[in-house]
Amino acid sequence: MTAAVRQVAHTVGIRALLVVLGAVSGVVIARALQPEGRGAYYVITTIATITISVGHLSIEQSQVWLWSRGVDRRALAANGLVLGLAVGTLAAVAAGVLVGVLGQDVIPIAGYGQLATALAAIPYAMAVVYLNNILVLRSRVQVVNTAALLGGVLQCGPLLLLAYLTRLSSAEVVLLWAVSVTVPLAVVVPAARPRLRHWDRSLARRAVDRGLRYHLGLTSLFLLFRSDILILDAMTTTAAVGLYSLAVSLAELTRLVTDAIAQIALPRQLGTDDKGAAAATLAVTRLSTIVAVASAVLMCLAAPPLVPLVYGKAFAGSVPSLIALAPGLLALGATRPIGAYLLRLDRPMLASSMSVAALLVNVALNFALVPFFGIVGSAVASSIAYVTLAALQAAWFVRASGVSPRDLLPGPAEVAYARGRLGLSAARRGV
Repeated sequence: MTAAVRQVAHTVGIRALLVVLGAVSGVVIARALQPEGRGAYYVITTIATITISVGHLSIEQSQVWLWSRGVDRRALAANGLVLGLAVGTLAAVAAGVLVGVLGQDVIPIAGYGQLATALAAIPYAMAVVYLNNILVLRSRVQVVNTAALLGGVLQCGPLLLLAYLTRLSSAEVVLLWAVSVTVPLAVVVPAARPRLRHWDRSLARRAVDRGLRYHLGLTSLFLLFRSDILILDAMTTTAAVGLYSLAVSLAELTRLVTDAIAQIALPRQLGTDDKGAAAATLAVTRLSTIVAVASAVLMCLAAPPLVPLVYGKAFAGSVPSLIALAPGLLALGATRPIGAYLLRLDRPMLASSMSVAALLVNVALNFALVPFFGIVGSAVASSIAYVTLAALQAAWFVRASGVSPRDLLPGPAEVAYARGRLGLSAARRGV
């Protein structure tokens, strides 16, 4: 087994454990809080995650660009820690002020105390994002996986204990979320070994400047995935948000393996010339397409009987939205590796324009469909927007690399390879 395959297997294995932990946590939260309580918790954590994604200034993208330019990598690690804490603090303060100014009429939340708990974790979570990226570029994905697993365990374990001992509240669930995004720092800092003496102010300015060129696109990309939650929060009920949030969480599991494959392939895509990078991107995209199709089909088949059984009958209304989200997430999962190739082309405005276009499609369709179709309309709007983004990225890749659109589709060789790897993994597990 090659090193790359071992890394993929390790990443998929850890993420599978995270899925199990996340599923257990999700079941506990859903049954304890019911749709309305889950919706209140999810709005708070959505505000926090949006703050991370809007406030990170796309510095991890500039890290990738600077890494490929051969800058001092010790300085990149040191800057990652310092910038993470500093930028995260500024972002958290700005988010708290903005939510307070807009008030409950615009952004209804369960309580400002819960929001403060979530926002307090953002500086540490931001540092984790930057240092994780450095570790991935060093091909130390195992450390990133271990840190994520620690966060999952420290969220799931206390949730189970508290649910057994007492009645869970949304405030307790928010606190455990904050812990889960903070504790990975204890793993990634020793592994990345940032040293303050390597702090490079000039390199930090370059990182921020380069990141800002991509930031509009990266911010739009994240809002593409989460703006529907805030729109629903404003236009429907907290219970509806709770149902939809479960659909989103489950549908995004279809990207579990494709994200792992893209993460492992990143150094290979950056460590060669343009022709080699295009060839690597094609190979990984074909494999991702197979995995994305299989994941989406499995999810759609399993969801109708399992969601009411596992999460309770109150969440049966999540299933139609989950199925409506599947086509869009399939498209994004299939084209996930293309993003790294497009990054090396260094065309930030073009990249940003595609994400902005997809976000505008999503927002416009949400406002048009939600009043008539509720959470299913929101899911359809999001799915169409996801397909739009995937199509735009694939079209740019085809034009820039000179390949044929047909080359993106997997053939018998890729299907046989995927089946062989799955068979080998099953045999090693004794299945």
